[in-house]
Amino acid sequence: MTLSRWFPLILSLAFLPWSPALAREQTEKAAAPAQSGPVQQIEPAGKAAAGGPSRQARTVPAVPVVPMRTIQPAPSAGAAAPEVIATLEAGVAAPDFVSKDLAGKEIKLSSFQGKVVVLDFWATWCGPCRASLPHTQEVAHRFKSQGVVVLAACTSDARARFEEFVKQNQAKFPDVVFTCDPNERGSATYAERASSKLYGVRGIPTQFVIGRDGKIAAVIVGYSQGDERLEEALSKLGVKAESGQ
Repeated sequence: MTLSRWFPLILSLAFLPWSPALAREQTEKAAAPAQSGPVQQIEPAGKAAAGGPSRQARTVPAVPVVPMRTIQPAPSAGAAAPEVIATLEAGVAAPDFVSKDLAGKEIKLSSFQGKVVVLDFWATWCGPCRASLPHTQEVAHRFKSQGVVVLAACTSDARARFEEFVKQNQAKFPDVVFTCDPNERGSATYAERASSKLYGVRGIPTQFVIGRDGKIAAVIVGYSQGDERLEEALSKLGVKAESGQ
């Protein structure tokens, strides 16, 4: 057999759409397990004595994917990495902290003592956060007669962007108390923001439903259209569904 007879076959093989990266990607997709049961999340569990961060497995139930945005650390040259705490869970007392409203007035979480508080950590750059606000306003209006307060604390953001957003949108969400963490993005005290240092928030929106006793009753991460987890959490605290209708 002559080389000229095999040349068309050799040429066709040379142009097949294959690459090592593509092969690896296809292999990983084929090997990935379906998320039909509990999954393992590996998180840092503090510094080991000599070998750097140790790791600890935590089993969590598989849940539908809900849109959220992960908070990335603000770059800071030469600064030590801030201590990472676990996200607070139900049953824990909600830590008090101070944030400032549009006028610059300090608002303490403890000033709403005796009420049911929906503490909503959000940011102007977070798409799922903005998408959730109409629903959050609906809940705030519907249940305010039963002592439910929504405190929307802007975090991991710039104060100027917060002010611009609230000025443009406050009229759409009149029953939401908008504040901003003074430890704004890019500042020397950014690592001190309440969402991260006190509540261990990893992504936003994250809502902490706080009972009249000051303890966290539920933690809601992410938001998608038709999400009723907030109403369910309020119902367990004795908030009646028919209120405001």
